[in-house]
Amino acid sequence: MGTSGWSYKEWVGSLYPAPTPASRMLATYAGRLPTVEAHNTFRRRPRPSAVEAWANAVPAPFRFAFKAHVAITHQRELAGVEERVTNFFESLASVGDKLGPVLFQLPHREVDLDRLDRLLAALPPAPPAAFELGKAWNTRAVLDRLDRVGATLVAVDEDGEGSEDVDLPTLGPVAYVRLRREAYDERAIARWADRLVEVARGGRPVFAYLRHEGDPLEAVRLLDAVRD
Repeated sequence: MGTSGWSYKEWVGSLYPAPTPASRMLATYAGRLPTVEAHNTFRRRPRPSAVEAWANAVPAPFRFAFKAHVAITHQRELAGVEERVTNFFESLASVGDKLGPVLFQLPHREVDLDRLDRLLAALPPAPPAAFELGKAWNTRAVLDRLDRVGATLVAVDEDGEGSEDVDLPTLGPVAYVRLRREAYDERAIARWADRLVEVARGGRPVFAYLRHEGDPLEAVRLLDAVRD
């Protein structure tokens, strides 16, 4: 259980005790939550020294779920995508064993199997790749391709539909859930805790992330509910 990002001054006084400087936010975060979805890698490929510093700031069991760089997921021109994928994963190497699944968000509404094939072929065998895809992509042809490479399909819970209607895909070696509602009350947290525990008991590690715009303590309460 975690959130999307960690470096937010608005969290000082809630998740972070005052005064917590930016330089101590990640270490403080890791004292409360065991994983984070790192968005800063979406806009800028990180320097290995920065990744190493992040890894050194957290305990051994902590896991980073990095978001794939924009040039990989949003650039329609596929020429050189293999090199971009290789460079991105090389930049994450210094995180070592603390590397969790990598999030790939494909923004295109129309299914493009050629694009997907080329991206999947460029991926390394580990870590697991987690794909957040539009509804149009939820086809057997797409799911079969993800399954062949051991990729995971992301489940997204958003405002506007019942959380009971959100499927938790069985595809891939891990479960990846993005909890995007504006807020989660105690009832919703308890309901999601039950669902996530059920998945974990089936043998698949679960990575679940709440949006950073909400209350970060919701992630702590969800983690407590899971542990209970």
